[in-house]
Amino acid sequence: MANWNNNKQWLTNLGTTLSGIFCLYVSYTTATGDILNYIGFADPLNEMGFCFTSFFLGAMLIYVGIPQRHWNKLNPLKTK
Repeated sequence: MANWNNNKQWLTNLGTTLSGIFCLYVSYTTATGDILNYIGFADPLNEMGFCFTSFFLGAMLIYVGIPQRHWNKLNPLKTK
């Protein structure tokens, strides 16, 4: 049973990270204006808010999708 939970956690992390990458892609297409072919925004402020929100969501999903044990390996200030 422990192996299934480990695989389930791995799949959850992968899905979260891929969702974050997709949100960053949506943010990029919004910033370049390509998304205007698919979504009509009423105001440029709406477009900017959508871009910022999708960028922030993407960054947070990637942060949450990477397990803490990997962040601990990257910390240069950690002492044992």
